[in-house]
Amino acid sequence: MGTGAAALRRCGSLLIGVLLGSLGAAAGAAAQEPAAGAVPPVEAKAGPQLARVVADRTSLRCWPSTAAVPPVFEDVLTKDQVVAVGRSENGFREIQAPLGPVGYVSRKFAEADADGKVKTKGAKVAFRYRPRSSEAPVLLLDEGTEVHVIAEQEDWYRGRVAGVEAWVAESEVQLLDAPDAAALAAHEAWRQQQAAEVSARFEQIAAQKQLAAQNAADLAQVQVVEQAFAQELAKPVAEQRFEPIEQALDQVAAQLAAASAAQASVQALKKRIETQRWIAEATAVVESKPAPLPAIPAPPKDELARFQSIGWLRYERRLGGPGIYYLEKGGRRQCMVSCNTGRYDLSLFVDREIGISGPRRHPATETLSVLDAERLEVLGSPRP
Repeated sequence: MGTGAAALRRCGSLLIGVLLGSLGAAAGAAAQEPAAGAVPPVEAKAGPQLARVVADRTSLRCWPSTAAVPPVFEDVLTKDQVVAVGRSENGFREIQAPLGPVGYVSRKFAEADADGKVKTKGAKVAFRYRPRSSEAPVLLLDEGTEVHVIAEQEDWYRGRVAGVEAWVAESEVQLLDAPDAAALAAHEAWRQQQAAEVSARFEQIAAQKQLAAQNAADLAQVQVVEQAFAQELAKPVAEQRFEPIEQALDQVAAQLAAASAAQASVQALKKRIETQRWIAEATAVVESKPAPLPAIPAPPKDELARFQSIGWLRYERRLGGPGIYYLEKGGRRQCMVSCNTGRYDLSLFVDREIGISGPRRHPATETLSVLDAERLEVLGSPRP
């Protein structure tokens, strides 16, 4: 009897508890559901959790690892820098860089559009902390992931990918429970700095495109002048006129910037025009009929040119030997004279001006050469 009563009491208590629980759930649902026509409350959007760097300098780690020499990104945080942080793991705190940490994506697995915007190409594209494919990637990116490229380095894009995790030790940052305006401004400056790095590359690409377009326009102007020059070359040389072409080329050159790619084309065309003008002028001279030159009378024939030597024949006695005959001219001895053939008796011509022809020899014992008279003519009377 006692046992049955106790069981009955337990069943009653259980039933009452179920009923009270149902009523409580209904009341809670009624409290959560707004009344008809009431404006639901606006939920406040919480900003990122901010922290201040307390270490002098710290690099962003690729993983929350306690390795002695951990792999790190190129980003370096400095003391008092305000950063956004995420979860804590294994004694490390996640750093949420505005555009992600700096890393590398192979150009083989990425493609850029006309404006320079880069996205990954292919599934599971490796994002690496340095441009080396021999190491494990930090993260595998899905196809079409945007890479905020900062620069290009050989076969790699150097840039940032939003959402890539980076870590620092918990002791290197201090959480800010209620960041003031200065802390918020410092974090915004970090975001603007990363955005400016990406914008600088886009501006450089735009400037290069603008420069390429200007170079193309400049070269087109030079080509117009070059076509006019080609038409002038098709004319006969005597009809070619290059002054208007040079004037047009000078006008084009005056409008070009100093760094324009068309400057070299202008200089090359100027040289071609100058060379062709020389050719035209030389052709005109060749084809012209020059006036006949006046006849130049032949110089009078020197009658004395038939002699080998001309002078006054002198005789000099020598002690202990025969004397010598020699020719004198202008007070100087010219040569000694002999007549081996015996045709002329030289003593008959002493102190007369004579012309002699014959072979010449150079005795080793004499300072003057010896002219052997084979032909001798008297040219002047003997001196008084």
